[in-house]
Amino acid sequence: MAGSAAQRKELDATTHLTNPALHEFWEEVFLGQADIAVLHGGRSSSKTRDTACQLVRLVDHVGVRMRVLCIRRFQNRIQDSVYTELKWAIAHLRLEAAYDVQKTTIIHRRTGAEFIFYGIERNLEDIKGTSDVDILWVEEAEKLTEDQWTVIGPTIRKEDSLAILLFNPKLVTDYVWKNFVINVPPHCVVRKIDYTENPFLSARALRDIAAMRERNPEKFEHVYGGVPLGDGELSIFKRRWLEACIDAHDVLKIDLTGRNIIGFDPADDGEDKSATADKIDGVFTDAEDWSSDKDQLVQNAKRVWAKAKSAVATVSYDTIGVGAFVGGYIDEQNQQNGSNVEHFAFHAGGGVMDPDKPSDALNDNSPLNKNEYLNLKAQSWANTARKAMLTFNAVTRGQSIKPEDVLSFSSAMGAEKLDALFTELCVPWWVETEGKKRVVPKLKLKKDLGVKSHNLADAVIAADNVNIEAGPSVAMFLRKKNR
Repeated sequence: MAGSAAQRKELDATTHLTNPALHEFWEEVFLGQADIAVLHGGRSSSKTRDTACQLVRLVDHVGVRMRVLCIRRFQNRIQDSVYTELKWAIAHLRLEAAYDVQKTTIIHRRTGAEFIFYGIERNLEDIKGTSDVDILWVEEAEKLTEDQWTVIGPTIRKEDSLAILLFNPKLVTDYVWKNFVINVPPHCVVRKIDYTENPFLSARALRDIAAMRERNPEKFEHVYGGVPLGDGELSIFKRRWLEACIDAHDVLKIDLTGRNIIGFDPADDGEDKSATADKIDGVFTDAEDWSSDKDQLVQNAKRVWAKAKSAVATVSYDTIGVGAFVGGYIDEQNQQNGSNVEHFAFHAGGGVMDPDKPSDALNDNSPLNKNEYLNLKAQSWANTARKAMLTFNAVTRGQSIKPEDVLSFSSAMGAEKLDALFTELCVPWWVETEGKKRVVPKLKLKKDLGVKSHNLADAVIAADNVNIEAGPSVAMFLRKKNR
C-alpha cells in the first residue's frame, strides 16, 4: 500500500496520539509494498488500540471510498468486535464530526468509506462473499485455521489491498504462528511488541504485570511476553529437542531394543480423553486419543488389551482415578482368552523411583530424587525430557549417547499426529510445591490458559517410564484389590 508525501506528513503529525514505538512499522505498512501486516505479542502492548487509531486516521485522510472488513473468531454482538475500539479511536483523534457511528457499522461522512464487522465462526460464507475490500483486519488471528484462511484470504483481491493480522501467540503449532511468523510470506511485514513498548500503561497495570512476573514466570512469559506455549524457557520439553527426536534411531544409526510398551492414559471426567502411546522395539510408533467417558473404562481397557496382545506388549497405565481398575479388567481379558498380556501400574501421584539416588546421574552432588521431585509424575516427565535433550545434542551436535537414552519417534506417525503430540509435551512447565518440582496441574492449564488435557503426552510418559522390577508386586496388589 504505497503512500504519498502528504500521507507521510499526516502520519507524522499525529504520532503523539498513538504508540511511537510502532511508527516505523505503520510507515512500512502504509507507505511500502506490504500485502500483509502482522502485529503479534503479549497483552497490554497497544496492538488493537493502535491499529484502530491508524485505520481511523487513514480512512479520514486518503480521500477515497474504502471498505475495511473487521473480523474475529466469535462475534455474538457488535460490542464483541473491534467496533468499540474504533469508536474510542474516533473520539481520541477528535474525528467525531468526520464519522457516522451507526449501530452495526461506521461510515466516513465525506467519502462513504465504511467499517464492517463479522464473526468468523458463524459468518464464514458471508465473509467469503464480501467484495471490494481494501483492508482486512483480523483480530485474535491466533485462532485462524488453514481452512479458514483459505476462504478469508481471497477477500483481499484488489490492487493495493492489505490484510492486517493481530494476535497474542498461543501455541507453537498454530497455523498463523507457523505461516506468518516462523515462515514469513513475501510482501509481509511482521512486528513483535509487548507491554514494555506501550507508553500509555497506567501504574496499576504495570504493578499487576510485575506481580504476575514474580508469582508465575511461565504464565507471564506467555501472557505478557507473547511467547507461544511450547517455546518457553521454563517448559519441561523444548520443541527443538522433540523435532530432533524424529527417527533419531535411524539418524544416529543406533539399534534400539527393549520391551514393547503401550502407555495408556484413561479418560476421567469432563472433556478428558483416553489416549495410548505405542513404544515398539524402543521407538514410539503411534499415539492416539479418543473421546470417552469414565463409564466406558471396560470397553477402553478391552481396546488397549487387544492392542497390547497384537503387539506382544506390556500395558503401562495411569492408576489415578478410574485407572486404578485397568489392571483388573486386563486380567479378566487374559482369563477369558487364555492370554498373558502383562500390565504395569504407573502411579503418577506416587513416590519417586530410587528416592535416595542423585536426580542427575552424572552429578553426585545433585539433589536426591526424593528432594527434587514431588512425585513419580514429575520425575518421569524430567526423565523423558532429559532423554529428549540428550537425543537433540546427539543429533544436532554429534555428542555421544547411550542407546537407552535415545528418544525416538517414528516419522511414519505422520506430521499431524507428531505435531499434536509434541505440542502436548511442550505446553506444561515446572511449578514448585513443598520446595519440590511438579508438573503444572491440568486444571491450572485449563483455567489459566484454556489448554486441554495433555493425554497423549501422559501416555508417552507412562510408556517411557516403566519400572519393570516393581511391576509384578504392584500388579498383584491391584488384582487382590479388585477381587
